Order: sequence, then C-alpha cells, then structure tokens
Amino acid sequence: MKKSTKGALAAGAAGVLLLGGAGSLAYWTDAGTVTGSKITAGHLALSDADCEGWTLGDSAATAFNATTDTIVPGEQLTRVCTFTVDAAGERMKAEFDVSAPGFDTAASASDANILDELEVDATYEVTRDGTKSPATVPAVIEHDDVITATIKVTFDYDADNVQDSQDLSATLDDITVTAKQLAPTA
Repeated sequence: MKKSTKGALAAGAAGVLLLGGAGSLAYWTDAGTVTGSKITAGHLALSDADCEGWTLGDSAATAFNATTDTIVPGEQLTRVCTFTVDAAGERMKAEFDVSAPGFDTAASASDANILDELEVDATYEVTRDGTKSPATVPAVIEHDDVITATIKVTFDYDADNVQDSQDLSATLDDITVTAKQLAPTA
C-alpha cells in the first residue's frame, strides 16, 4: 500500500474515533425540589351601602325634593354614600368609579334633550380607624375601611343649548359605585 493511502486511512480512522468520542462528553448535574403551596384567592366587595338624600348644590343643608324642586343650568345635585370594604388579600389596591346612570325621560320625546345636559361625577375618601383621606389612585384599602363617595349630577351650563332644556324632565336611575382591584406594587 502506498504511503498516501495509508495516511488517508489513518486520518479517516482518527476522525471516526474523534466523532465517536464527542457524544460521551458529560457534565455533572443535580436537581433540587421546590415544595409547592396551597394558593387561595382573596376578594373585594363593597357592602352596607348607606346614602344620604340628594341635596341641591354643594351644601348639605339644602335638601332636594324631586317632586317640588327644579334645577337650573349650572346647578348640581349631590348625594353622599358610604360603603364598607369587604376584602381578603394583602397589599390590596383599588381605584373607584361611578357608572354613567341611565335616565328615564317623561312621555315627550323632546324630554330626551335634557340628557345631553346632565353630567355625573364622583370623588372618594377612604376612612381607616377613624381617619379620612382622599382616595388617590391607586388607593390602598383594607378590610373594614369605609369608602365615602360624593356623587354629583351637574346640569351643564351650555349657552348654545340652554334654551332647548327648559321645562324638560328625566328620572335619574340607580348609579353604581365600583371598586376595581389593581395589581399591587412592591
């Protein structure tokens, strides 16, 4: 056999040996166990709603009687309601909102024009252990906190449309106050 053929066979055999040995390389390994745990979800609810009567303007001294009182553009109806927080969970944070209420208009189709002039808004306070503080967003809340919602319905004063709202009527439906749980921060 020629030297070159012998050399080629030797190189090929060395390559086969190298390839066969590449699969046998191993690293030391080990595994550890992380024990599991029971996980139970908490809850958030507003309960024990207690609302004062509607008042005319910002003053709590002027009660509003829906059967005899009327409002004019630029005035507000105000109602203060309190709710008790029923919560289970650590580091609970929430934001509060008030629903846009429905209005039932009287028999006349033109009464629906008043709906464009009524706006609903609310502010919130959190009372914990007798101390009130504004409900900043997100508000940290705990079980048995008291949420005070001051709801305002404003008869908008829009000079362009104010003539269209005279002598119209609507019945304000229920308004819903919502507490929405937010993700806790570290």
